[in-house]
Amino acid sequence: MSLLRFRYLNRNRILSLFLIITLTSTLFSVTAFSFLGFYNGFSNYVGEDSDVVAIYGTAASTPLTGLVPLFLADEIVSVNGVLAASPEVIAPCVIAGQSVFVRGVMPQSLSKLNTIAITEGAPLLINDTESAVIGRSLSNRLNLKLGDKITVFSIISEKYANLEVAGIFDSDSPLDDEVLVPVYVGQWLRGVNYNLVSVIRAKIDPTQVNINTLYDVIADEASPSATSTPSQSKGDAEQQLEGLLSISKTRFNLGSVTVDQAQDFMKSYLNRYGVSKDTLIILSIVVLVFASGTAAGALTLFLNQHKHEIGVLRSVGASTKKIKKDLLVKLLPWSLVASTFGVLLSAAVLLLFQNFGYLQVLSHRLVFQLDPIIVAANYILISTLVVAGVARLEMKQ
Repeated sequence: MSLLRFRYLNRNRILSLFLIITLTSTLFSVTAFSFLGFYNGFSNYVGEDSDVVAIYGTAASTPLTGLVPLFLADEIVSVNGVLAASPEVIAPCVIAGQSVFVRGVMPQSLSKLNTIAITEGAPLLINDTESAVIGRSLSNRLNLKLGDKITVFSIISEKYANLEVAGIFDSDSPLDDEVLVPVYVGQWLRGVNYNLVSVIRAKIDPTQVNINTLYDVIADEASPSATSTPSQSKGDAEQQLEGLLSISKTRFNLGSVTVDQAQDFMKSYLNRYGVSKDTLIILSIVVLVFASGTAAGALTLFLNQHKHEIGVLRSVGASTKKIKKDLLVKLLPWSLVASTFGVLLSAAVLLLFQNFGYLQVLSHRLVFQLDPIIVAANYILISTLVVAGVARLEMKQ
């Protein structure tokens, strides 16, 4: 006896259940995609390419407060297989009441790691202490235009700088949400001396050099008993700063500086606080478990509302097993469609928030990504909810 042709489920009740499952799926998806966006945005802040490494200080509790000697940029770039090394100073600041990150850079070095396309105005010059270039996303967020005068207040050092917007650029990277200034302006705002930077990013040829090789170079330069001395050779960094600053070899302990892949550099800070991609997905699943209480209640109510129809089927010889199987055949497709609607609705909401600049981490816009793992987890958990609800259904003999 096949029950597929029997239309004993009320369509309006199915639509109500469909709506509740859709909202449950949406809540889970929004939470999971937001967590994932935060994680990816944070870990990709320094760079997401596998051939970009970071030399950074290990003692700092955040990636913004670490310091490394500037002269290491020249030592690193001299290694065979290192294509470029960009020393950078990252200073959290405030512009017109909005939190902004100012990055002090050496323009020539930075251009070898990131493609900086100037869309308006002129590129950044290393010797221009009163100018800055800003990313397109930041210019839109703060409504800044070419030639505007801005006062940048540092949060860490309580210093400030008056700058003019000399250019606006696109880089298709987190730099689009930042202000770029000459490295020594960044050092001033960060409140450190001119021999230190926040991080040195390097682009390498993995077939010629690896992280261990670069670490050995750093180890050779580490000397706890050494004194600060002027650099003997003029590398890329010193050539750019020639006539402006004198780079000195500063004393540092080997344990205070290390090198890692750019993404792993940022992930290491998240791992210190027990934050990983898996952890965030699990937290999202916990949100779904709590949210599923409403969906489970709605499913139980839905099945109870059809007890009369189910009783009629039992009276004409349909077994409990066959009725439950038929319920699953009818309800599972609806639940999967509802899950799909939930994913699409969450994607639409997050894309809307993204376009309006509401999704940010470290004052940088998050980029929404549709992760197949989250979509699959959504389907599996919603399906499990429906299967469990039908399995618990009690039928009178």
